[in-house]
Amino acid sequence: MTKHCKIYMDYFDIGEQDTWQCEACTKQDHIQNLQIHHIYGRGKGKDVIENLACLCSKCHSRAHGAKDFVSKSEFAYIHNNFLMGNRIKFLN
Repeated sequence: MTKHCKIYMDYFDIGEQDTWQCEACTKQDHIQNLQIHHIYGRGKGKDVIENLACLCSKCHSRAHGAKDFVSKSEFAYIHNNFLMGNRIKFLN
């Protein structure tokens, strides 16, 4: 397991077999099938919960320039709401 995935899973007390949700579209799946995304890139000091969002593959591709691109600031807004307990659907 990568360091950033462990940080995310430890923060939310998620086990490897648990079901979780995409922070952006609320799709539920096993945590193993979801992807932990660095909102503002990787590097020294960036493996912190404020920079790590759990996304399904569709929303993750939107973070990396897919046709229906979503900006870093928009994902930061979604993630901050998720951290505050507002687990609502932002994207379709």
